[in-house]
Amino acid sequence: MALLNKYVGITTSDGQSHDGFIAHVDQDYITLAIPTNEMYGQMNGMPAREATYRQFGFFPGFFPRRRFFPRRIPFGAVTGLFLLPFFI
Repeated sequence: MALLNKYVGITTSDGQSHDGFIAHVDQDYITLAIPTNEMYGQMNGMPAREATYRQFGFFPGFFPRRRFFPRRIPFGAVTGLFLLPFFI
């Protein structure tokens, strides 16, 4: 697909709109990688005591962030797809 890895906007039949990079396309779905700067709500898998966070590189406020999260959208729900400008 010519739009793979392009930044696009998608509107769906239920009135929602999504913007992100097209990460994957198969017969039934489009998968968008949607950018985010939100932190994880929980620190799952982290050491039990805060004093040990630093030795593992997870000092409070500096633990890994998820930069993109996937959103699968069925082809049947897509009513519009348009390219968006993306600047670094």
